[in-house]
Amino acid sequence: MTHAAKTESPSVGTFTRLTFHLAPALMLVYGVVRLIDGRDGQYGPGAAWTIGHLFFLGALILYGPVVVGLRRRVPSGGTARKLTADIAAGVALVGLAAFIRVAIVDIVVGLRAADFAEKRRLSDEYSDVPAVLPQAFYEIGPMFFMLGLVALPVLLVVVGPRGVGDVLSPVLVTFGFVTISINLDLLPAAAALIWLALARYARTPPPAATPRLLERA
Repeated sequence: MTHAAKTESPSVGTFTRLTFHLAPALMLVYGVVRLIDGRDGQYGPGAAWTIGHLFFLGALILYGPVVVGLRRRVPSGGTARKLTADIAAGVALVGLAAFIRVAIVDIVVGLRAADFAEKRRLSDEYSDVPAVLPQAFYEIGPMFFMLGLVALPVLLVVVGPRGVGDVLSPVLVTFGFVTISINLDLLPAAAALIWLALARYARTPPPAATPRLLERA
C-alpha cells in the first residue's frame, strides 16, 4: 500500500522560516554591541561584552534550524545528492557546536574576569575546555560551520532553480564570511549580507514530500 512520506508540520515550518531572519538579525545586533564595547579600544569584560555574547549565542543556536531548513530544501534525488547534502549539513552542525562552545566560554570568561588582563588570562585557561578533543579542533572548528553554510546554498543552486536570487545567496553568504575574516568590526555588515542571502529561503518552504511505495505486510 502507499503512504505519503512525513512532511514538515506547519508550526515547525513557521519557526524554521523565522530563524532565517532571526539568526542573522541577532548576529547583527551582536556586531553593533561589540562596536559599542570596543569604543575604549578593548573588548570586555563588562555588561556590553556579556550582553553582546548572549545575542551571539542566541544567533548560533538559531543557526541550527537554519542548517536543517537548508538541508530540507534540497530536492530529493539520488544517493550522491543525499550524501552530499547530509555531509554539508553535518559539517555545518559540527562547526556550529564548536562556535557555540566559543560563545559559552567567552560569556563565562567575561563574567569571571575583573579586568581586560584577567580576561585574556582566563581565555588562555579555557582554551582547551572541555579537554575531550584536540585544541586544534576548537580553533578551526567554527570554520566548518562557515563551509557548510556556504555549501548548502551552492548545492541548492546546482540541483534546484537557478534564478538570480538563488545564485546570489551563496555569493552573499561567502562575502559575509569573507568580510568577517577581514575585520570583525565589519560584523554588522557581514550579518546583513548573510541575512539577505537567507531571507529568500524564509519565503520558500521545503519541497513537498513525494509518496513512497512501502513494503506490503
